[in-house]
Amino acid sequence: MRSFLIVFLGAIPVTSFGQVANQAVLTLVDETGLNEVDIDLTVSGFGSSNDTSDLSGTIEVQLNLSPATGNTDEMTILSADVTGTDVTLESGNFLASYSFESKDLGFTAFTPVAPGIVDPSNGEFDASQHALTVNRGILKGEARSILTGSLDIPDFNFAEVNFVGSGDGTGSVSITPGRIEGRKLYFNVTLVYPTLIDQPIESEDLPVDASVKIEGTLKATGETFIEFPDYPDWASDAGVGAASQNEFGLSPSTPNIILFSLGFDETNSPEQLFDFTSAGATLKIGQDVALGGVEIQWSEDLITWSRVPQVSMVRGSSLISFGDPLTEAPTINMDITRKYLRVVNNPGG
Repeated sequence: MRSFLIVFLGAIPVTSFGQVANQAVLTLVDETGLNEVDIDLTVSGFGSSNDTSDLSGTIEVQLNLSPATGNTDEMTILSADVTGTDVTLESGNFLASYSFESKDLGFTAFTPVAPGIVDPSNGEFDASQHALTVNRGILKGEARSILTGSLDIPDFNFAEVNFVGSGDGTGSVSITPGRIEGRKLYFNVTLVYPTLIDQPIESEDLPVDASVKIEGTLKATGETFIEFPDYPDWASDAGVGAASQNEFGLSPSTPNIILFSLGFDETNSPEQLFDFTSAGATLKIGQDVALGGVEIQWSEDLITWSRVPQVSMVRGSSLISFGDPLTEAPTINMDITRKYLRVVNNPGG
């Protein structure tokens, strides 16, 4: 099955039988205490000041998503387009004072060494793997002291001299199942990224020493998807016809459509669909996500068939739909009575 995945990924950009890298454009949310950065300006001999800039914009990320488990072990920031509201930074007394304003602040973000690593068990990551940069905007203002009078303070252009910082502490990326559209499974993504920039203002024309500290937590949400092959694509790779759903091309006992739904291909299709042990009858599966809908049925006389009731399932479900995780193979309790088993196509699933 993994060989099919590699071939299929070469044919369409985003698809999966297992874990693949997907991209998402996430939008910064409007929540109190998030997506606002505290900006501290410290000027030697003049004191410190602070103001808050509210952020808006987007962050583009790449994940390594497992649709069966709903987690990722990687998160790479590809780019960001974030703007900040203007701030005013003022400090001083009768001896010395300054007043500065920022205009049109802009930020970007990226992962210097990709991919960024995520703990798949809880979605947490070391935020210092990722960088945040002030890459546009102007800081302008004036200063004076009782000794020097007015000081000539040149405008500082962040587009010419970027301020670069990194994540600070622990961030997180959470993934939850979303909608289904055609052969696409969508997943909701929430990124929380604490950041810190602490850098001196380096300018030959600046008559005083100054530094800026920018600190805050970014939170952005959006969605990504994984696109699964349909039957004709699967059939083409498996070497059977596009309309061969009811044929027995890959197994003497199982029609192609059932093998497709359970994730088998020409390399691993079983002769029989069930393994019988003391634990019960376990349905064989070819991969960890269902590509189609099937129903497990049983009968006492091979004439009247019904879906296996959930109470008779040791684990899993007797009704499987497209996109259902198959990390745990369905197993039927066979201790109650002797039953015949079969698996039938469930187009509704």
